[in-house]
Parts: sequence; structure tokens; C-alpha cells
Amino acid sequence: MISQKIEYLVGQSLEKLYEQVFDEIHPQIKNQKRGVLSTVIYTILAPEELQAQEICNVLQIGSQAVLNDDLSISADIIGLFISNPKDQKQWLIEPLKESVKNVRKSIGSNFEDHDMKLFQIVVIGCLIVGTVSCIKYLQKTKKRQRVGESQKIQPSDTSLPQQKVIKPVALCLIVPASEVENVIENNQINVSDIEKLIDKSLYFLCTNLEDADASQQHLELTNENITTVSEQREVYIRINITDGEEMIGKKVPYILKRNLPHNGLCVVKQLACLRYLSVSGLEKFNRV
Repeated sequence: MISQKIEYLVGQSLEKLYEQVFDEIHPQIKNQKRGVLSTVIYTILAPEELQAQEICNVLQIGSQAVLNDDLSISADIIGLFISNPKDQKQWLIEPLKESVKNVRKSIGSNFEDHDMKLFQIVVIGCLIVGTVSCIKYLQKTKKRQRVGESQKIQPSDTSLPQQKVIKPVALCLIVPASEVENVIENNQINVSDIEKLIDKSLYFLCTNLEDADASQQHLELTNENITTVSEQREVYIRINITDGEEMIGKKVPYILKRNLPHNGLCVVKQLACLRYLSVSGLEKFNRV
């Protein structure tokens, strides 16, 4: 009695499994004229194409086989189950036979003869690839459906405009004192004036704020009044630019000017004379 109950439960489980697989695959094969069994095997085993190819090669299941050829293979496989009723292994196969018959009875009234043939081929495909592969296939299908539903409810990240991250930079220039007579420390400076300073610079460097702070520590700056020193005296000017990321690392003045942002805030952060004839710290700068 216990053995019969277990067989019944196994048959019911297989019946439900085959129905679910058929429901998923049916739209793909309902109008297919050739290679139905091959398609079933490749679909269930996806993306393990090599495994599917090996199975089809060994069992001689062709991708161009007509429906009757696939049905013939199905009949051969079912024939293995019932060829020897007295075989000692028959009790292992019986649940499979019963489940196939039960499913065919339960859906026979709703399906046309063509769909019944397709169902038989799908069942044989399931038997060939194994129960574990069928379960994995259904799990992957459900996961794709959940992802699809989630994407319908929530807007995709790619559909939202990407907000630009503004990264401030420091433009550090060494220019003659005669070029900074109208420049005031801690005041804003417009882009056209910055371009003129770049054109007149002897050395230049554009980097992030942290690196600019480190480079500035190595410069020998003085507290001299810029308006009283020689016009040719070298002056250090640092301009912080709120949105100048494209300028970082540029080594050619023309390219540096081309990447100046026209809408960013530009402020003169530092303005001081270099100690006379000092080259300390300038090794990190680009020389014009």
C-alpha cells in the first residue's frame, strides 16, 4: 500500500512538471514544422548548448526532423518502458507511464490532435534531459518573468537622466607679474581672463584640489606686494574651478583652454610671488 501511494505521488509530481514545461514551451513550438524535439531539448538545457548538442548527436535527433520523425523517436523511447512487463525494473518506470497517460487524459479535451503530438514530444524531451534540468528550466523562466514584471513597475535606471557629478579642480599658473594687475585674490574671474592667463603662463598645472594643495606646499612663495615688484617677476596664481574635470592632466595650453567650462564658478584662491629665481616645486608643472 505504501509503495502504491509513493508511486501515485511521483506520478502526480511528474504530471504537474510536464504540464508546466509544456505550457512554457508550447508558444515557441506550436507553429514549428521541423526539429521540435531538438528545440525542446535545447530550450530546457539553455544556455548549456554543448550538452544539448551532445544529447542530440548521440540520440540522432535532428534539427530539421519532421514532426513524424520526432514522434517516432518518442514512440521508441516509450517502447523501452513497456517492452518487457516482467522486467524487475518495471516498477521504476510505471509512474512515468501513468503520469504521461494521466496528463494526456486531463488535457486531451482541450487540445487538438496536433497539440497532443507536441505534448508527447515535450514529455519525451523532458525524459531525455532529466527531471532536474526541467526544474531548473522552470525556475529560470519564473525568474525572468519576475524581473520583467519588476521592470514594468519600476522605471529602468537607463531611462532616467544621469545626474553629472561635479568635481572641482585647481588651475595653477606661473605668470609674469605684469599679467595679474587686475586679478584679485578670493574674487571670481571670468573664463576669457583665464584664457589670457593661460596664454601668458610660463608653467601650468591642472589637477584635483588635494594634489594642488600638495604641490603648493613645495613652492617658495613670498608675502611681497605684487604691485611693487618687477613686471617680469614670476607670480603663482591658483584658480579653483567648480566644474573643470575635463581639464585635469592636460599638458597643452590650447587643449587646456578648450576644456574650460563656461558655466562653472571660477575663484582666485591664491595669488603670491615666487621667491626670486626659485624653481622649487615646479618640477610637477608643465613648462610652456
